[in-house]
Amino acid sequence: MTTKATHYLLYVLFLSLCVFTAACSDEESFTTAADAKLSFSSDTVSFDTIFSGISSSTERFNVYNRNSKAVRLSNVKLESGGASGFRMNVDGQYGSSLSNIDILKNDSIFVFVEVTCKEQQTDTPALVSDAIVFTLENGMQQKVVLEAYGQNIRMMKAVTIKNDTTISSSIPVVVYDSLVVAEGATLNIDAGTTLCFHNDANLLVHGNLNINGTLGKPVTLRGDRTDKMFPYLPYDRLDGQWGGVWISSTSKACSIKYADIHSGCFGIICDSIKEGIVIENSIIHNVAGDALRLTDCKALVANTQISNAFGNCVGIYGGSSDFYHCTLAQFYPWNGDRESALYVSNSIGDEIHLVEHANFLNCFVTGYADDEVFGNPGENELNIRFYNCVLMTDVSDEQYFIDCTAEAKDKDKYKETNFTLFDTDTYSYDFHLDSLSTAREKGAAEYSALYPLDKDGTPRGTSPDAGCYQWK
Repeated sequence: MTTKATHYLLYVLFLSLCVFTAACSDEESFTTAADAKLSFSSDTVSFDTIFSGISSSTERFNVYNRNSKAVRLSNVKLESGGASGFRMNVDGQYGSSLSNIDILKNDSIFVFVEVTCKEQQTDTPALVSDAIVFTLENGMQQKVVLEAYGQNIRMMKAVTIKNDTTISSSIPVVVYDSLVVAEGATLNIDAGTTLCFHNDANLLVHGNLNINGTLGKPVTLRGDRTDKMFPYLPYDRLDGQWGGVWISSTSKACSIKYADIHSGCFGIICDSIKEGIVIENSIIHNVAGDALRLTDCKALVANTQISNAFGNCVGIYGGSSDFYHCTLAQFYPWNGDRESALYVSNSIGDEIHLVEHANFLNCFVTGYADDEVFGNPGENELNIRFYNCVLMTDVSDEQYFIDCTAEAKDKDKYKETNFTLFDTDTYSYDFHLDSLSTAREKGAAEYSALYPLDKDGTPRGTSPDAGCYQWK
């Protein structure tokens, strides 16, 4: 009985082994047919502009075997042999030339690609290209093209400016570990210069700062990521990509003209600049904290867009401030707990910071909330006045609001519809006025006389619009 059972068990095991072997044999049967070929999820892998000497993010694509049998890749190689700066990882193997890579029938493998561009022969972005060549056992060769644009840069790592210095560069300046201006020193940044700050890097000013942009050549302060989170969303449109500009109480005077400061953890924080800070014809946009915070400062802000902050677009604590033709637009998209377009206070916590005055003339202050203007007088009167402004708040108190207009839901244009472009799918914004905007012709010519041209250089004429942009 035991012998028959043993024989039967051996017979069953033998049959199972045969079936398993046949299945494996079928699964691992490789084709060398002349018409066997691969399919790819993309025939070209394109990178955004890559700073020379800095590794790119990783892109990937799939290689599909849609044949009825497995295929063997006798070779996968970079056409340049790796000289172009591209690197590849094919199904877990890294190298510029790989052999004997199998893809089972109706299966696929991943290919990961990176690139580090060498210094280019031109200061403008230059095309860097290569290809991955896939060779099958049947001799069939197929390619996936690799493309990137290399951009030369100037690198600054943990630099402290100790003497008066001018940064003037036709290529981006990439800042690691913050750029510090020491007390007593002055940093001048010339027109057309772009500073790209690495994650958490800041511009820390203990001395003086002069940003000298022009209408045609603004100075840009931004993060250093040039790639995209999604095909439609560059990292440059996300907040929190770098730190921000912090100006300490040891600074005497600062001037910021035609600057574009965006996508930081904050915009500009100023502490007790007694001799004054001037901000003109600039943009502070899309930050994860306050866009502009003034503490005990003397400040003149004009023809400037301050928009989309998780904190306040403008926060004023003490000091004296004058805002002419500014657009404060609080449409921060990622968190409904955002603060206000404008917050003015006589204190910070228990500390008293009396506002000597805060005047807003021909300004446009709006946002998602039904009230975007907040004041905290504390035990003292809050010395704030609005003249010929358009505001998302109640303007009935004539002590504070002189010839002002409140946005109203029954108007043709209200909140975000006042503006030219407002795309919350791609986080693209253009705060130029729509032709029917509530802010049209609400300013006063006597105040625009100081700034007869808007931020773009457009004449305001005798019927100026509120805000930094004149409709045309």
